[in-house]
Amino acid sequence: MIRAIALKGSAAILCIGSVGLLLSAKPANKTEHVMVHCPEGNHAAFVTPVQAHLTLGDSLEWRMTGQVVSDSLVISLKDEHKAWPFDGDPSRGGTSAQANDAHTAGTYGYNVTLLCRVPGGGTNRVVIDPDIIIE
Repeated sequence: MIRAIALKGSAAILCIGSVGLLLSAKPANKTEHVMVHCPEGNHAAFVTPVQAHLTLGDSLEWRMTGQVVSDSLVISLKDEHKAWPFDGDPSRGGTSAQANDAHTAGTYGYNVTLLCRVPGGGTNRVVIDPDIIIE
């Protein structure tokens, strides 16, 4: 006799005769957060983390910090011949950006482009080139 007994969460017990096996489902999808930092003092603009590690189904969110001009965040792939690995198109213009449901494994170099305020007035266009790794 084979029976499956549902448990709370994402696990189940499969009973074969008098032997029970615990089966685990894939963990819930997560959202990785990347912080985008404008230059400050002698420090160049950067993102943390530099490499976003995701699994299929995960999402990615970019958030700007520091002296950023509102609605200036643009996310784009460096290789225009590669397809965007998430549902929907890359973000253009905003104070944050979201990429939902990673559906293609691989390593993707991308650009984060934004406008940062500079001391004394004005802005500086900044481009940062981190990687997305989807396994």
